[in-house]
Amino acid sequence: MNSSLKSSISRVGIIVIAAVMVEVISIIQYQRLRGLMEEEMSGRSHMAFAALADRIQYTLDKTELTMQENMWNVMRSMAHPDSVFSALAHLVDDNPDVVGGCLAFSPYYYPSKGRLFEPYVCKGPDGSLEVKQLAGPDHDYTQNEEYQWVLNHKEPNWTDPYSFESDTLTYATYSYPLMDTKGRILAICGLDIDLSWLGNLLNTRQPFASTFSFLLTPEGDFVTGPPESRTPRAEVELAVAIANGLLPASEHPDLLMRKTALHKDPYWQVVQVYKASEVFEKMKRMRHQQMLLILLGLAILAFMIHRYARNEQKLQKASEEQARISGELSVARRIQEEMLPKSFPADIYGSLEPAREVGGDLYDFYQRDGKLFFCIGDVSGKGVPSAMLMSVIHSLFRVLSQKTEDPSRILKVLNQELCRGNDSNMFVTFFAGCLDLYTGKLHYANAGHDKPYLLGDAPTQLAAKSNLPLGVFPDTEFEPQECTLSPGAMLFLYTDGLTEAKNSRREAFGRLRVQQVLTDCLANSRMTPESMVHSISDAAHRFAEDAPQSDDLTMLLIRYLPGELFKQQITLVNERSEVEKLGAFVKDFCSSLELDRKSSAHLRLALEEAVVNVINYAYPKGEKGSIDIYADSNRKEVRFTIVDSGVPFDPTAAISADTTLDAQNRPIGGLGILLTRKLADSVSYCRKGDKNVLTITKSIQ
Repeated sequence: MNSSLKSSISRVGIIVIAAVMVEVISIIQYQRLRGLMEEEMSGRSHMAFAALADRIQYTLDKTELTMQENMWNVMRSMAHPDSVFSALAHLVDDNPDVVGGCLAFSPYYYPSKGRLFEPYVCKGPDGSLEVKQLAGPDHDYTQNEEYQWVLNHKEPNWTDPYSFESDTLTYATYSYPLMDTKGRILAICGLDIDLSWLGNLLNTRQPFASTFSFLLTPEGDFVTGPPESRTPRAEVELAVAIANGLLPASEHPDLLMRKTALHKDPYWQVVQVYKASEVFEKMKRMRHQQMLLILLGLAILAFMIHRYARNEQKLQKASEEQARISGELSVARRIQEEMLPKSFPADIYGSLEPAREVGGDLYDFYQRDGKLFFCIGDVSGKGVPSAMLMSVIHSLFRVLSQKTEDPSRILKVLNQELCRGNDSNMFVTFFAGCLDLYTGKLHYANAGHDKPYLLGDAPTQLAAKSNLPLGVFPDTEFEPQECTLSPGAMLFLYTDGLTEAKNSRREAFGRLRVQQVLTDCLANSRMTPESMVHSISDAAHRFAEDAPQSDDLTMLLIRYLPGELFKQQITLVNERSEVEKLGAFVKDFCSSLELDRKSSAHLRLALEEAVVNVINYAYPKGEKGSIDIYADSNRKEVRFTIVDSGVPFDPTAAISADTTLDAQNRPIGGLGILLTRKLADSVSYCRKGDKNVLTITKSIQ
């Protein structure tokens, strides 16, 4: 190493050491000054908080005092129900902060008023008093949590602040128990105060332009804060989350907070928020000015170091970015794989091979009420955007197929959802089907997807209307189609990644090769759906040789194996006397399956509850109507389908009766569907045309 180089290194070293020392001294001074300012700010905040807390506590104490001073008048008025309104009016009018008051009497306190009596007096916009009676069929105050708390503890209590949807104001209620000489609660008196003024009070005379304050309950619920014209709602919500420990304060160092709480019930918390960038702005400006001269002196050196390190930084950044993307794609692929079916019955098998780390193909299947719901789809494009859209479609298919058995309806709703906000103009080819495992009836609809192959004696394409893909036009109609599968018949579904697989000579695998492979598979009667899918995949990969996979490759093969089927049918009219015929029908069908007495009794009781529900509610009173009951079994499960032409009604959507309540407090209805659900494995409803269809399924293995 020559002396010139040594000298250069030495000079650079001296400059660097000097710069570091100056920077360290500057940082120490800055931190000390900042600490002094924070102490001063804490002192001022403490004084401001004390004044705010006293103002809030004064309002609450004044309300409690109003209640205590007027209790004798309220208690005296309880001798007659009509006198209560006058006493309440005096109580509400006695305090300008009170906007309303009520008395929730214990049940049947006034027999002439019925079970519940809740007089209420509130101040109108012009200051006049309005009188109401709130209790009624749609308002049972005995179920209110606040009522229950005071009833159980026999102590006054402040509610957490609340507001109504139709009102922009915020309220809090002070509840006070009225007891007789034996300590029994006669009524609970509540006074409502308006807290809307707190937001402005908390945010007047703040030390900095962006400083704001807000109020929290002891549990951390937001009460009130600055108006949105002063502080954006997003900033307030962020500060609330940090104050409640939901977000780490270290991730938002610019926000500084001071907090205090009321010294007694309701123990609300006052929080003041500063922005460090604003509080220490002048200090930072001074520090920047001091550093300017140093930066000018080190500019040439910084430029040289920057030139030297830039390439290395770029390389390191590129490596880190590549590692990050690779890790995220790996996680995305695992998530995508977990969304696909993980286990396959003997008569179904599917596979998905993405061309990239993640793909835009999907397939799914599951059984419900003796029916197999399945789908396959191909999202336009590749990579992460297609994978994200695939996840959305997969979830929507699961949700929609739980509510309807009509694939064309599923496609219609899927299409409407995809067209909403589809700024990227992505589309999806999609095929959905519903196979009745008892009858072999296949209902299906297609949205621009490749036609599946029906595998019987030879492979033939299923007669499926193409229709438009999903996501093109929101008003697209998808034609419903159906056919019947013979026992042993198979349905092979695939995406265009199979037919368009290319070799190094840019030749496509094509449908003819697909048909040939399917024909070879059918010639081997011992092949399972899994081995057939693997054979087709292997043939495509052999054809492609070493050419990279250009598109996702997805396949799904379904074999229809119904087994031994038992069927019966009966038609009833909507009369109570028909229940006896229904019982005989169910008993006879269960006997043919050699079911045990307990299972037969459960099925009969479940069917009777469901059919009686139809008799009572499906048709208008006095109108004759028919009820068709279809019984099917494959010796694995029993399925009863109840069909009527009455008014649309979904009994599964009705709220089941709460059996924990006594008979007097429990609402009428709901026991039938509750009992049916307990006796059967699954109960589902759908509307087909002008008919209600209720399906009850129970395993008998």
